[in-house]
Amino acid sequence: MSRKKYEAIACFMLGFGLFMFTRLSNLVPFISFAIVIAPIFILRFIRTQSRKRGIWLTLLGFILSMNIALWGLFQMEDPWLTYGFGAIRSTILALIWFLPFMVDHFIYPRFKDKGAWSTLTFPIVATGMFYLTSLEGPFDDGAGTLSSFSYNYGSHAFTQIRSIFGVWALVFIHSWLYATINYLWEQNFRWSKVKNAMISYTAVYVLVFVFGFVKMSLQKEVETVKIASVVLMPEDGNAVSMTKYFDEGATSPFDETLIKIEALTRKATEQGAKIVSFQEYSILVNEEDLNRLRSEFQRIAREHKVYLSITYAYYGKEEKGENIHLFIDEKGTIQLDYAKRFLLGIGPYGETAVFKKGAEIIQSLKTPYGKIGISICRDMSFPSYIRQAAQSDVDIMLSPSYDFPRSYGPWYITNTIENGFSMVRPTYNGYSYAADYNGAVITHMHFGSAKDGIMYADVPTKGIKVIYPVIGDVLGWLNLLIMIVLIGWVIFSNFNRKKVHAVA
Repeated sequence: MSRKKYEAIACFMLGFGLFMFTRLSNLVPFISFAIVIAPIFILRFIRTQSRKRGIWLTLLGFILSMNIALWGLFQMEDPWLTYGFGAIRSTILALIWFLPFMVDHFIYPRFKDKGAWSTLTFPIVATGMFYLTSLEGPFDDGAGTLSSFSYNYGSHAFTQIRSIFGVWALVFIHSWLYATINYLWEQNFRWSKVKNAMISYTAVYVLVFVFGFVKMSLQKEVETVKIASVVLMPEDGNAVSMTKYFDEGATSPFDETLIKIEALTRKATEQGAKIVSFQEYSILVNEEDLNRLRSEFQRIAREHKVYLSITYAYYGKEEKGENIHLFIDEKGTIQLDYAKRFLLGIGPYGETAVFKKGAEIIQSLKTPYGKIGISICRDMSFPSYIRQAAQSDVDIMLSPSYDFPRSYGPWYITNTIENGFSMVRPTYNGYSYAADYNGAVITHMHFGSAKDGIMYADVPTKGIKVIYPVIGDVLGWLNLLIMIVLIGWVIFSNFNRKKVHAVA
């Protein structure tokens, strides 16, 4: 076997072997560095293969590695949903990842001899293609495609670039790194050949770090408010499966749960909490119990003189119910009444089977503790939607969650950097945290680590102004347009070449 074939096999095995770990980076944070390495070998593999062989083997690699990594991730009562539907979902995610590599394989040969400029084809294609496939869809998982590009190289400063361009800046920079290393590899790491590419990438890399350090150093200390995040811990310590609600229509013991909610609210206020925020699905009821439930929530807020953020869900009689987040002031008045917009599931599976989605409006309220915005869990996964909060000058985002599968790290934390608000995320079956507007975790709590399920955080009452909410996904759009132009140019060039050959 030739050296070339050995290298191809090694790149395939290393690339897709490591890629499996990138799928688990939000569940097991210490292996997230794999995202920096895996695509380097995958890109090297596909670029050294013939067009047909490279495309089919790369597609196979993504499908196998994605399905192995995510096999049985969402445990359902029905094995078909766990493994059959799970495999369909994983295969679609694999296709999303495969597309940039396929398009690059199509256009890169025409730019291969352009020196350092050739390193830009893959980042343009990756950024444009991921932007195209990032629109609303049932397969976004919060720990999926784009979150893999959140790696910060051991420095919190690196991610601050998202305050200008959102995640697309990191998609571009990471993809450019993969392309640059592949260019060095193609040139046998000869300095005379690669110096321009190395200097260009290093300059951008350093500028991103400098920007981050300067941005964070300019922030002044502001007043804070004590917020209590509350998770209703099960007595046996085992999380109740979310599927119990979807598949069985299970409800919570009404009086028992309300007594627990009030006791925890009292305990939090006695510790000085001015805002108390409960997890998603704090209580699930039938529609006929709604009026009584909401009255009880109002009474609890009024009697304990606290701003109460409480999330509940109800099953409808004639139609689907809703997943609701209420924000009640200290006088017991319901100020915000928000229905979850981005439900987990598709059609008759998951939340979409029993709940209807809310309006595409982020609600907010001015309080003595800053402007408070509210959302629920997966709503934070869609940048264009959450930008409403920044455009409304929200200072603190309360986003209760029920993680499925269990989280071990801070999901959606980079929303704070992109929108300039602090965030509090009380999470059942996962990682609860409060973070400031620079994405720095103020405090956190792992599910089951606190017996009473209460986490306290002193959260800044004032957010900061950032550029991303103003310009939006301009970098994503720009790369998408350039990618389309490049594809068109290559198709036109190939057509002309065939025409010339035919005449000759």
